Amino acid sequence: MGTIERLHTRAQKARRDLKTPVVSSVEEARALARSIAEGLSALSDDQRLLMLSNLHEVQATLDDRMASLEAEMAEDRVRIQAVNRGLSAQAGYRGGVASLRDHRRRKD
Repeated sequence: MGTIERLHTRAQKARRDLKTPVVSSVEEARALARSIAEGLSALSDDQRLLMLSNLHEVQATLDDRMASLEAEMAEDRVRIQAVNRGLSAQAGYRGGVASLRDHRRRKD
């Protein structure tokens, strides 16, 4: 079944290079799932076991990729929160400076 072998090869490449996608879109993933389901039903038991082991490796690759993306997103969240805190502090400082200026102007 060529679809699973191609998917397996893509998963192996994606493991070596994190910028290589296993699938490039949701539509492609759905089409692959349909193709795999149809193809598996036509195989013998031995062939089906071999293909399922290839799919297990694809799943492991996808799980690794998801864990990596979740870690990146957590790091990005921390950076965004730090930037937001900095912007809030800067806005507070500017507001304090403006209040002091207004207060001095009123005094004069």
